[in-house]
Amino acid sequence: MTSEAHLATIKNILIFFMAIAIILIIKTLSGLLIPLAFAIFTGILLQPIIAYLEKKKWPYTISITLITLLTVAFFYLVGLIIVDTGSQIVSEKDKLLGQIEAKVESMIVQFDHLPGVDKIEVTNFTELINKVATSDFILNTSGVVAGQLGTFTWNFILATIYLVAVLGSIVRYEKYIHYLEGDDDVGQKRLVKAFVEVRDSIVSYMKVKFLTSFCTGVCFGLICWAFKIDFALFWGFFAFMLNFIPTVGSITATIPPILLGLIQIDSGGTYTFFIILLISTQFVWGNVIEPLVMGSSVALNTVTVILGLVVWGYIWGVSGMLLSVPLIVLARVILAQMPDADMIVKLMGRSELKKD
Repeated sequence: MTSEAHLATIKNILIFFMAIAIILIIKTLSGLLIPLAFAIFTGILLQPIIAYLEKKKWPYTISITLITLLTVAFFYLVGLIIVDTGSQIVSEKDKLLGQIEAKVESMIVQFDHLPGVDKIEVTNFTELINKVATSDFILNTSGVVAGQLGTFTWNFILATIYLVAVLGSIVRYEKYIHYLEGDDDVGQKRLVKAFVEVRDSIVSYMKVKFLTSFCTGVCFGLICWAFKIDFALFWGFFAFMLNFIPTVGSITATIPPILLGLIQIDSGGTYTFFIILLISTQFVWGNVIEPLVMGSSVALNTVTVILGLVVWGYIWGVSGMLLSVPLIVLARVILAQMPDADMIVKLMGRSELKKD
């Protein structure tokens, strides 16, 4: 083996261990990096709006303040809807348990001709839940919920602070790039082009994703309302939010209404039709219309998206799943700057960025 082959092997080994070290660091610092990532990508999405307001001679401070307040209000509203619906579901616990009991009783009646079925007694679900939900269980659960709520609140505040800083600088990205590269005109052009590719890819992706998610949510809500499923508006909103998680999100969104439909729809044929409508809606919007409208604006192949979803889901959980596609786009653009990474970039998908 030649010395060049030895060097190439050593280089590949070092790159492999470096990648592992970076993943561990990112996972360890997730409390700081997740809010920063959300702030950066939110700032990239809002950058065209800030640039437009600047062209219209809006005072820069007013533009940043207004956009920050509207963004924070939007996420606050999302959280408020989730908390309010959760409270409604808890308040109607007895009603739902009664529907479950009635459903189990009807199933037993239908199969009472089978040996042994007539001896099955329907358990009082309300009493069962009361036995399970002891004071210790409620105390422990409340502590977990409070801890998660505290973490979310801290991340929300931190992301807001990051967002103000990002919005205050992102509209003038060319000046920062010129400052970093100094007199290197080639380097300036390359970095500007890289930033524009990331921005355009993410904006295009989010536009299409918002449209298909919104339409999926509306269809889910209307279907649940038509079949008289409780909390139909929330299940539509739930589908809208989860659809931003590639592949698994829209599938997960069908599970709660399907389970609720099982106890609230009496006819087996009607219930089957209900399931078919939900799955067809998810499939058509997610697997037919979205790829058709998306076209080559993001240009990531399916394998790359799924692997990115798994990796970032492992590193950052649900937040990583939500950010997986923007993070993959960012990684692809960074790798496109490295001469030895051409094969990886091609495997990830087409890139508009050309190295000078």
